[in-house]
Order: sequence, then structure tokens, then C-alpha cells
Amino acid sequence: MMTTRLIWLIVLSFSFAFIVTAAAGPVVSVVASAGVLIYARAVTRRDAACRAEAAEAEAAEAETEARAASAEAVVAEAEAVIAAARLRLLGGAAS
Repeated sequence: MMTTRLIWLIVLSFSFAFIVTAAAGPVVSVVASAGVLIYARAVTRRDAACRAEAAEAEAAEAETEARAASAEAVVAEAEAVIAAARLRLLGGAAS
């Protein structure tokens, strides 16, 4: 009687171990898949943030270049006005 119970205890323990192991496999795979998806989403967000920063920096650089071009145009116009005034002064003095 005692050996029969011992044998049943061994069989049940192996069965329990098999069931727990079989159930743990899918659980571990689901958790691992979720971890991979969370990591991929974090990488995607980080990449999007880097692209947004790069676009913002490029826009700021373009704005700076536009302001510099505008300032150069103002300087060129002022130089033209000064040259015209000198021409009038020199032309008036020569007459």
C-alpha cells in the first residue's frame, strides 16, 4: 500500500511538473514578445524624436540663412544709395 502511494505521488509530481512546464512555455513566449514590442516602440519613438529635432534644427538654420540674405540685400541697397549720392555730389561738383 505504501509503495503504491509513493508511485502515485511520483507519477503525479512528474505530471504536475510537465503541466507547469508546458504552461510556462507560452507564458514566457508572450512576455518575451511583449518585451520585444515595447522595446521596438521605444526605439521608434526615439528615432521620431531625433528626426523632429533634426527638422527643427534645419528649419532654424534656414531661417538664419534667410535673415542673413535679407541683411545682405539691405546692405547692398544702402551701398547703392551711397554710390548714387557720391555720384551726384561728384557730378554736381564737376559741373
